[in-house]
Formats: sequence, structure tokens, C-alpha cells
Amino acid sequence: MRNSWIILRTFLLAATAGFIFDRIGIFLPWLLGPMVSLLLLRQYTKIEFEWPKVLRQIGLIFLGIQIGSSFTKPSIVLMWSDFPLMVLMTISIVGVALLLSLLFMKMSGETIATSVLGSLPGGLSQMVLLSEEVKTANSTVVTLMQTFRIFVVVTVVPFLTAWIPQGSHINDVSIDELSTFNLVHFVIFAVLGIGFFVGMKKIHFPLPELMAPILSMAIVQFITDHPVVEVPAIVLILSQIFVGAHLGLQLEKVRDKLSFRLFNAIVLTNLALIAFCAGMAYIQTFIHPINTFLDFFISAAPGGIAEMSITALETGADLSTVTSFHLFRIFFILLIAGPVLTYSLKKWLKA
Repeated sequence: MRNSWIILRTFLLAATAGFIFDRIGIFLPWLLGPMVSLLLLRQYTKIEFEWPKVLRQIGLIFLGIQIGSSFTKPSIVLMWSDFPLMVLMTISIVGVALLLSLLFMKMSGETIATSVLGSLPGGLSQMVLLSEEVKTANSTVVTLMQTFRIFVVVTVVPFLTAWIPQGSHINDVSIDELSTFNLVHFVIFAVLGIGFFVGMKKIHFPLPELMAPILSMAIVQFITDHPVVEVPAIVLILSQIFVGAHLGLQLEKVRDKLSFRLFNAIVLTNLALIAFCAGMAYIQTFIHPINTFLDFFISAAPGGIAEMSITALETGADLSTVTSFHLFRIFFILLIAGPVLTYSLKKWLKA
């Protein structure tokens, strides 16, 4: 009973902060409000908080469904023309992240292994698992670097996008299209989603709660050329609160682990990476004028796919473009860059 009250109190505080952020015109209020408020309250008060993992999972599932609805047949076909840009942007961002890891190493005094694995934008849990395979890597610092990078990106990028003209893409499915709701299509989507989720959990793929509905929605809509389902606005708001509360409480006892020197190194290198991503996005608009600077900037930003997709959703950026770029980067880092760098570090440090 006591835990239920703590969870309810956490939700009420998070929702209130989101409402206040929304009323005063802060960008991404329902994500940033809970995140910032719970982070500050956790650090500077003795209030007890609790946030079940299942609530974050529910939020990610509904966000995944909404993101997946943007993958229509024309948008998936159009993605093939973006493939060379995905490769160029991903390799460029990974390359600059590795260069910035050397700067981070000099500023923080951490080992090369810690700096490299902490700087790669490949996902918190995956980079931490890789760091545990390298003896000279400090898993605690890698965890802190990855977590705080997401915090910096989620804080900075939405405010930057607020100054960029809003996108004109239509991310929502129209009511007329949904009036012909097809139960068979929905059942196929649900079965596929459960199958993807179980498979992803077995291979420890990042964010299966988000990725499974995205992929299953994309497959069903591509084959049938028909929208599956629309997520109500109130559910999207609750989903953002659920994810934002998790992010805010994720930085638990950050003051105990984060020195001033380490803080400066993390913030400076991440701001430099964000600036590089903005430059890359600007160049991409000349190479591929079909998409806007906003599309490419959010696609390049070194944040998590869930957070950047929410940003795309709120700004009117092309959800399918943003999601596909981030998906490609996750696959590239997890399947190629991460294992290769881990193997190289282990061999080099033995020498």
C-alpha cells in the first residue's frame, strides 16, 4: 500500500510539472517537465520516489505504435533513397564521437577504453555491457556518461528545435482513413509485435518495447497499404510522462558520482557533438532537399530513439525519416562499431 502511494505521488508530481511546463510554453512539456522536476526533487529533497519499470514499458509501447504509424508504404519506399545518407551520417557521427572521446580522456583523466565506450551513442545498456568486457574500462563512468549524454541531448536539442521553423509533415493518421478499421490487420500487427518483442528480449536488443511495435506497424502498413490504429492524444501525453519520469529518476545520486571535472568533460564533448550534428544536417539539406533541416537535425542528434522520436512528433518533423536514421545508427554501432572497438581495445591494451 505504501509503495502504491509513493508511485501515485511520483506520478502526480511528474504530471503537475508537465502541466506547468505546458502552460508556460516550455517545449516538450510532458517529457521535460517530469524529467527536470523529478531530477531536482531527487537531488535536493528527501522526498521518496518510485517508478515501476512497467510504466516506462507501457509508455514506450504506445510511443512505438504512434511512431510506427508514420511508416506508410510511400515513406518506406522513399527510405531507400536516404540509405547513402544514413551511412554517411552514421559513420561521420561515430568518427567524431571517437575523436571527442580523446578530448574527454584528456579533460577527465579516464582511460581510453572508458572514454571511447562512454562516448559512443549506441545505447546505455549495450555500451555498459561492452565496457564490462574490457578490464581497463570503468563501467560506472560509462553508465554515467551514457545517461548524462541522453540528459544533455534531451535538454538541449528540443530547445534548439524550438527556434527552427516547424515541420509540415503529417505524422497522424486521418480520421477518414481510420474509419475503415480492419480487425484482421490489427490482430496481425499484435501477433507480429509480440513475436518481435520476445525475440528482441532474447538477444538483448535495445528498447524492445519501442522497437517491436514500430517494426510490426511498418510491416503491416507496407503490405496492406492501410493504417492500423491511431493513438489518442491523452495516451501520448501519459506515455511522455511515463518516459520522462523514468529519465528524471535514472540519474539517482548523480552528485555522488559526478565530479566537476567529469561534468565539464561530458557537457563540453556532447555540446561539440550536437554542434557537429547540426552542421551535418545543414549539409544534408543540400544533398537531399526533399527533407528539411529539422528532419536531419533530429535524425543526427546523439540522443535515444525514444526521446528523439518524441521531439520529432512534437515539432512536426518526418517521423519515419528520424526513426529510420536512428535505427540504422543503433544497428551499425551494436553490430559493427561496438564489437570491433571492444575487440581492438582488448587486443591493444594487452599489447
